[in-house]
Amino acid sequence: MQRKLVSALILGLIALALVVPIHEAVAEQPRGPQVGDVLKLESVRGIAHDPSANRTMKATLVLTLTVTSVNKAHVRFVVTGGQISFGDNVYSVKSGEGRAVARKFGWVTLHGNTSLSSGKVFVFRLEGMLHHERRGITLAGLVGGIGDGTARSPLSFVAKLSRT
Repeated sequence: MQRKLVSALILGLIALALVVPIHEAVAEQPRGPQVGDVLKLESVRGIAHDPSANRTMKATLVLTLTVTSVNKAHVRFVVTGGQISFGDNVYSVKSGEGRAVARKFGWVTLHGNTSLSSGKVFVFRLEGMLHHERRGITLAGLVGGIGDGTARSPLSFVAKLSRT
């Protein structure tokens, strides 16, 4: 009887030792994007080229994205705000949309409308590789440009994607 009690106690401890780490591992896994999630895409490094002055300058990007659709690894979102700036220009993002393939290595495309404080409207388009480094760190290498139909400034960014 005592042997059965000791055996049951040992089996209980072994089961507990197995269940707790498994539960912690599952609990720490980040959830994928969900409809309604608000994401922030913020540049870590950025470059813009001004073709009229033939010079390259530092650029910054901050966009707020809201997830509208998720189908396995395919994510669609709307751009709800933000700005793109370089030189003396600050372009306020008025609207936009995009999509991404969200895997360890994925792809993201964004496009939308911006305006300067003068009211002049510009269109932007950015796309590039999306890379999930580790929990909480997803980076995007984006290239594209911003323009008004007569002139276009090429842009290049390394940006961090995070939940807000």
